[in-house]
Amino acid sequence: MAHRALAILLVIPLAAGCAWLPPWSHRSAAETARLTEEARQACERGDRKQARELLAKAAAVAPDDPEIQRDVGRGLLLAGETAEAVKHLRYMMRRGLDDPDAYLDLARILFKEQRYAECEELVDSALRLVPSHTEAQLLKGQLAEIKHKDEDALAIYYRLLAGDPTETEATLRISDLLVRTGQPSQAAPLLRSVAESERVTPAEQARAHWSLGQIYAKDHRWAEAAEQLSAAAELRKNLSADECYQVAYAAWEAGQREKSRDFVWKALKLDPRHADALALAAQFRESESTAQAAYSPAPLPAPKAWEQSQRETVAPQ
Repeated sequence: MAHRALAILLVIPLAAGCAWLPPWSHRSAAETARLTEEARQACERGDRKQARELLAKAAAVAPDDPEIQRDVGRGLLLAGETAEAVKHLRYMMRRGLDDPDAYLDLARILFKEQRYAECEELVDSALRLVPSHTEAQLLKGQLAEIKHKDEDALAIYYRLLAGDPTETEATLRISDLLVRTGQPSQAAPLLRSVAESERVTPAEQARAHWSLGQIYAKDHRWAEAAEQLSAAAELRKNLSADECYQVAYAAWEAGQREKSRDFVWKALKLDPRHADALALAAQFRESESTAQAAYSPAPLPAPKAWEQSQRETVAPQ
């Protein structure tokens, strides 16, 4: 997806804008398009060093052209060269080129670096240009969450849903906020709508299933918790040992011993010293070696992630 985005972001805008340019600009745009296309191909081969060198050459073709510097900056972002990308995007803004998407490219970098005040300035600039910009509104909501202004964040996300009821990210963020503020019963229907939708991505479905599973687990609805957590696990490529234990624990409490056994071994494969998974594995060994009538399992440790989420507010992902 990143490689395709690189081609779209860099090659097409340059080619599309050539018709009105003077001859020297035609040559600059054509040369930059050629270099950025070669950089895209280098990215596909996994040769980030060559991609970086090609993009540096593209930037040097027209160092005073803010549009070209913007497109090179986006290419550098996709090639993983964040620091260099920031320089080109900042140059674009200093030259007065108003591009809300480029503002958002830089705003996301600043958000990851926890430079929230600078990030918010760029988000506001993007929203002044395009007040309905979905990605800018989502980032504005996340900034409100960071400041613990949950009501402001909810208002932003609900406005997004009012304009587009199919906006999945807003739905998921509303659900997260409702859970964190002690309103899981209101979050559950929203999460089910995402989990059961055929229009969302597997990653979005996985998030919805996982959140639903944790809601059901807190209510000790173990069969439903195990069903939702394992559905999320099937959609996700990588689970941590702690997450595998969460599925194993819910399945154990639901009496689904085979599923619980599968996930506890997955947890121990990832972390052979995982204390809670070792305790559950010991339960399996004891149950197999003891007459069922005489066997009374000891209480298992609840997943630490569930206990923690009840004690403190988790920062948005």
